[in-house]
Amino acid sequence: MTNNPFWGDDEDQEGWYHIRARCIDIFKPKGKVIQFWLYGESKEDIERKVLDPKSNNRYEDIEWIKKETPPFV
Repeated sequence: MTNNPFWGDDEDQEGWYHIRARCIDIFKPKGKVIQFWLYGESKEDIERKVLDPKSNNRYEDIEWIKKETPPFV
């Protein structure tokens, strides 16, 4: 995560994002904190995908979203 005025913020670029959030679809009613990877256009795009109420899983309390290269790539 760099904030270079010439190149912009790395988290505003397309790529893989590592997310840690509470999935409330498992271990009800409190849910369970899990980590997972998503590919997206920007950090805002990832937040939209994770918090979308129409998605397959429901997430709350996003702890962090980091732009990183996953070990499986």
